[in-house]
Amino acid sequence: MKRTFSISKLDTKEILLITQSLLLGSTIFGRGVLWFTSPETILKDSPFYLALNEIMPIWLWGLIIMVTGFLYTTSALFVTSMEENSKYYFFIFVGGLTSSIFYFVMTSAGLYNNLNWLTPFNFLILTAWTGVTSFVGGAELYGRRK
Repeated sequence: MKRTFSISKLDTKEILLITQSLLLGSTIFGRGVLWFTSPETILKDSPFYLALNEIMPIWLWGLIIMVTGFLYTTSALFVTSMEENSKYYFFIFVGGLTSSIFYFVMTSAGLYNNLNWLTPFNFLILTAWTGVTSFVGGAELYGRRK
């Protein structure tokens, strides 16, 4: 049975999942937009960004992260239909996996090229958060295949 969308009919789980998907996806997307649109400014900010730029151009990091954030944010559209289809789980799996890899690289680069200890700590938390959501999404997709 397909549910029609109505805010008054959302239960607490759905509200939390939608909020989490929108806010985390927006955080990821926002960083990507900044890196994609202002690479010259970003590279002047810290040695951390220069280290990332040596791996791959910072604007390309930004483009990949924008797509990742968009995918993660898109998962919010499918929270209410997650029992009927796998789209929500697909988007959190792909968005979570790519962003956890991204944040892991940022954590690694930030250990030696950071402004303070909070920067790599924040990236480590985001790595774990997106990694866990990706694992849950992947496990659900795998479970539904059987």
